[in-house]
Amino acid sequence: MSITKPKAIAALLLALALAGSSSAQDVVEVDAQIPVTVVNTGATVTITPPVGWGTGETAAVTANNERMFNIKLIKRPEPEDVQAPPVLSVSHRPQARMGTGAWVSRNRSNVTLNLQSQLYQNAVISLHSLNGKRILSTRVTASQNTANISRTNISAGVYLLSVKSANGNSYATRITHTGNKLNINVAFNNAANPFLSGSMASVEGGEYGEWTITVTNPGYITQSDKFFPVLVNNQQRSFTLAPVEEIPSGTFTETVNGVQFQMLYVQGGPFRLGCEGGSCPPNTAAVDATVSPYFIGSRTVSRNLWQAVMGGPACVQSQWNDCNGPQGGHTWYDALEFACKLSQMTGKNYRMMTEAEFEFAAKNHTSSMTFGTGMGGEEWAYNTWNETLTGGTDPVGVRSGVHDQKTRRNAQGMGDNITGRLIRSIEGVGPALRLTLSADNGLPPNYIHPCQLPAPDMSNEPVNTYRDMRWVTGTNARWFSSSFGQTLSIMVWEDGTARLGDTPGQWFTSNNINFVFVPSTINQFNTIRRFAYIFLNESVGTYLSPVSYNMGGSVTHMVSSGRIEKEAVSNGTKPAITNLKRGEDLAREQPDFETYYKMVDMVNMPASARGQDERLLDGPEHGWLQINRGSAHHYRKDIDPDEFRFVVSGGMLANGSWFTVNNTLIRITHPGSGNNPQPYVVNYLYVVNHDENSFNHNSFVGYERGDMRIFRKTANNSTDISDWWQNSNGTCGGCAEIAKGQGPSMYASGGNAVAGRNTFVPAPCPVGGCR
Repeated sequence: MSITKPKAIAALLLALALAGSSSAQDVVEVDAQIPVTVVNTGATVTITPPVGWGTGETAAVTANNERMFNIKLIKRPEPEDVQAPPVLSVSHRPQARMGTGAWVSRNRSNVTLNLQSQLYQNAVISLHSLNGKRILSTRVTASQNTANISRTNISAGVYLLSVKSANGNSYATRITHTGNKLNINVAFNNAANPFLSGSMASVEGGEYGEWTITVTNPGYITQSDKFFPVLVNNQQRSFTLAPVEEIPSGTFTETVNGVQFQMLYVQGGPFRLGCEGGSCPPNTAAVDATVSPYFIGSRTVSRNLWQAVMGGPACVQSQWNDCNGPQGGHTWYDALEFACKLSQMTGKNYRMMTEAEFEFAAKNHTSSMTFGTGMGGEEWAYNTWNETLTGGTDPVGVRSGVHDQKTRRNAQGMGDNITGRLIRSIEGVGPALRLTLSADNGLPPNYIHPCQLPAPDMSNEPVNTYRDMRWVTGTNARWFSSSFGQTLSIMVWEDGTARLGDTPGQWFTSNNINFVFVPSTINQFNTIRRFAYIFLNESVGTYLSPVSYNMGGSVTHMVSSGRIEKEAVSNGTKPAITNLKRGEDLAREQPDFETYYKMVDMVNMPASARGQDERLLDGPEHGWLQINRGSAHHYRKDIDPDEFRFVVSGGMLANGSWFTVNNTLIRITHPGSGNNPQPYVVNYLYVVNHDENSFNHNSFVGYERGDMRIFRKTANNSTDISDWWQNSNGTCGGCAEIAKGQGPSMYASGGNAVAGRNTFVPAPCPVGGCR
């Protein structure tokens, strides 16, 4: 078996990129069609594009009759700073090259590799790192029809996936892996490409974003699916809807794959949602609400039930104290996926509880329900986080179903605590799921079915350029934020034009972590704005930005932060700007280019790119604190040249050696020790305030991805700490420096390792390298 050498790997990457090269072009709208069939019933089919990527269609279909849906796709140019288009620059993008007879698509840690049978009767599939190290090599044959190659403990990074047949045919592509397990699923097909016909090249696939098909019928369980449209011959999408089952009267027991769970009947009615006592938790001011009759789980979803629905190895008693205990450690989206699959298996519209349903049951049915304690007692609620409760009939809160911070509830301690509310990043893990079911087997008004809210894929980053094209909105959309009382509106065009609020200007990005707006006219009111950002999907992100406000003659410096969401607009106006500059040229003319914007190899992070932002050093007499009044969670960081330490109420979150990149990204590495021998890496984005006495961070850690925290430099003996940050023995738990040389984070191993995973994915260098 021949082994591909490092030089050959590099040459193959270059040839692969050049094969897909094309010149930049304007945004164009193109027509496409997709056939849809619903096998067993008539239904309403809705095809929805990601915001700003085209126009979908909604229409009725009759049972078992194919209907052709007409959609319009928006084609965007490649970034001007890229010498050749990236090979796998958009999550899930199907990729191939003319005449190769192969294409690949991606879904999280699963890679699907389709090969034309006649061209790849016998082939060797290999995976190499970009420095030429072979990770795996396996022979497959077309007679197998399908094959699965699975490897665990593969480090995060960019890899070359290659196929070489016995008769000389070959194909290769770059893939970005987030770490740990990687599955390569191989399928053989007779067609040159399952999604295209004739001589059309599949480089069109995936260039129009990830679209959604939703199929509804009031008497059936809603189904939803994702797809990446191409210009011609989109694969037919076929659906079979499960009929809605009749709900038993009164409390009942459901059995799924041999596992039982109990659903309690709740009559519902009017009540006061929130706290009316004398010592209410924050954000719990009571409002009038009414809930319709519903069922709620007598306990949260157990590990056994989770496995019965989601598949995978059964819960083993020796690994867990109680297989019937709550299944925690999953995100809001994981919980919705569970509810979707359970609904399809049972014919009942199982879903996540709303805040109102949880609180009504907790106030009236505590004797019939089992609640957890501590963080293990936290439960997901459907409602998006808001500082005030939403009343009315069957309230689902504000911004139903959107990708934004969610509410978690906890009834531990009862009394006023039963009304307590906590915030959690939508990507964060930890809270358990308590199932609910409307008595009429429907959904509350404005409640989006769990099957229509799949998790976005965050496993890939576009190639590193000075123009991250994910920012482009065009004239019909904008990035908008109203988080934490701060309003932000940004419109971005592919030629470099931008508008921040009403101010015209230009834009560039660096290393897929900094977006920079340069106004056409710079003065005390219009200044250059830098946004450290994380995209969570095609239409949602988080940002941190240092900003100066002129307040009646005095300048106030602060960091603004929040969620940004791409939303459609009907009155967007593109500013007329002369002398538009290339992204790289605009970046290089900034006086702080070397500090903040210089392109870096983010995959390998060479020593020349690693520094230590001295503004983060707090000295032995100070610490960086986030003090949350009214909450048990207080955070402290101590940052010295030789070690970074970060704790929550005494529990270690991140510690070890550290460095910064572009004064924006900070990486902490613990070498591992004792029962946790593996190195442990944590990444954050950060922005330091102008007065250097406070900074914000944006987290890449699994349990809180996208969460933003504010830290202020505080003297160790400050009365602001000792007056109320008290341990149970009355001493000040946050007054002293965090001890050095401790073991790794509590999230570094075992069942917590998923929660503590590093979700940072580096942007690969463009062809020719980072410059």
